[in-house]
Amino acid sequence: MKITEQVAQFAKPIVEEKGCTLWDVEYVREGAERYLRIYIDKDGGVDINDCEAIHRAVDPILDAEDPIAESYHFEVCSAG
Repeated sequence: MKITEQVAQFAKPIVEEKGCTLWDVEYVREGAERYLRIYIDKDGGVDINDCEAIHRAVDPILDAEDPIAESYHFEVCSAG
């Protein structure tokens, strides 16, 4: 299973619990850095508080599940 699929599997229920929709999960390399990004959306739009709440909820699960061996930056972003 791909990293993005693994992350989507455990992130989706958390995102939905916070009143949002999981739009996409992306794992990319930009220069020398790697980024794991979760894109979320909701009716009326996403704000910084939504992104922060989901980041705080998903981050400990990422640490526990450890789907990525190398170092990376984790971001939660608006889909729009």
